[in-house]
Amino acid sequence: MIVTLILILLIVIFMAFFIGMNLSNVCTFWFFKTYTDLPVAVLALIAFGAGIIFALLFILVAKMKAPPSDAEARAQKKLEKKAKAEEKLRQAKEKEAAKQAAKDAKKGSQVSK
Repeated sequence: MIVTLILILLIVIFMAFFIGMNLSNVCTFWFFKTYTDLPVAVLALIAFGAGIIFALLFILVAKMKAPPSDAEARAQKKLEKKAKAEEKLRQAKEKEAAKQAAKDAKKGSQVSK
């Protein structure tokens, strides 16, 4: 955990250094309006953010368009898993009850002697 924190801190320091050294590098960008003297580092961060947003949108659309058979199959598997877990629990309870009954029978036979 501490190594990850140190690594993230080093990455942030590197990014800050990189951006600080490149603030004098500017460009012109058009997005329904012309933006002049925009630092290249800022444009790179904007492009990165836009990429994340579009990737999330495509993932959401793909999940919404997933065939219902996939969802039904996943639901069926969930039900089967739940049924298996309940069956194991029932068997464990029966086994415990049988052990308890055997103990009680043994105690009962010892008491009657």
